[in-house]
Amino acid sequence: MKTARRRCLGEMPSPRVLFLSYTAALGGGELCLLDLAIALREWAAVQLLTQGPLEDRLRAAGVITLPPLGAAQSLRHVRTNSRLSLASLGALAQVVGLARGVARRSQAFDYLHANNLKAFVVAAIARFWGGAPVVWHLHDLLTAGLFSPMNRRLLVTLANRFAWRVVVNSRATGAAFVDCGGRPSLVRVVYNGFRRQPYDAVGEDSVLPTRQELGIPATVPLVGCFSRLSPWKGQHILLAALRDLPGVHGLVVGEALFAEADYRAHLHQLVASYGLGDRVHWLGFRDDIPRLMKACTVIAHTSTEPEPFGRVVVEAQLAQRPIVAAAAGGVLELVTPQHTGWLVPPNDAIALAAVLQEVINSPNPEVVARAYQQAMTQFDLDAVVQQYLRALSD
Repeated sequence: MKTARRRCLGEMPSPRVLFLSYTAALGGGELCLLDLAIALREWAAVQLLTQGPLEDRLRAAGVITLPPLGAAQSLRHVRTNSRLSLASLGALAQVVGLARGVARRSQAFDYLHANNLKAFVVAAIARFWGGAPVVWHLHDLLTAGLFSPMNRRLLVTLANRFAWRVVVNSRATGAAFVDCGGRPSLVRVVYNGFRRQPYDAVGEDSVLPTRQELGIPATVPLVGCFSRLSPWKGQHILLAALRDLPGVHGLVVGEALFAEADYRAHLHQLVASYGLGDRVHWLGFRDDIPRLMKACTVIAHTSTEPEPFGRVVVEAQLAQRPIVAAAAGGVLELVTPQHTGWLVPPNDAIALAAVLQEVINSPNPEVVARAYQQAMTQFDLDAVVQQYLRALSD
């Protein structure tokens, strides 16, 4: 491992890190990369394998982004539940060339941080060609519901052979990796980090003007749903719950990514069939999440599959709004029922409606205050960056 040019960031020596991401869309994993890359920007660079808004965010923050390498589009049609095919074999052949380019560029760094699944496959092959030690930042639960057996075996085999560390965003994510045959000694848990300032900067006096801007009456209960539009994110569960909540409005913030436009159309069809057209407000992708969360009465997390982490849960806690979340995966590490939030069974619109009504009627400010305190301390970005650096070196 190269140790030259190591400096100190706070209490930890900072290595040079090349962050590698296949996608440049702004999903939860990419927002996590953005936070880490900004915090380490004096010692880091980012290699994106596709184009997207993440690149603009990185450059605006002063993070070095390396020129494209080409050939990454060959991975576009490889899915987590795919099986071996001529197309996947052809993609692998092209990725070998891509990996050799990554290997050359990573040799100027102490670590090659692979931020998503396809990036990790490239990074693992790059390690074979002399690339820097690979840190796989695993943001996904390697479960049978989302991954084919072949892909799980491939990922775990590559990790056991080529990864220096597997940094996971929750204990649930780490346990799923080990259950698939991953080596426990590789795993380090590092939760996502957040800055409280953007949320603290939005006062309660912003609620009325925000609602006026959105055309939402000031007095109606408003349930916010903040996530990309995807079947497993479960916006359809919230829409079904709203049928049983007369007078309650829904705010849907997020856009369809990763070829999920059909689901967006399905959601709009549900709104029409449920007669919710005047109560559901679609905002698409937005940058002003703290302001929009403050305008809500309660935030709903509705994932139908176990969530690896659940960024929206911590964001709601920082915004000092009650969170009602699906009780599975990493969310169970973020919410203690009736202590820092409320939990409901996944895929249960009836239970969701009942708990939302309960929270709307009695929001329990003590629960909200405890959740805010937890989010400030346990998920503080500066502390998380230090945990990440320790995970690399211990």
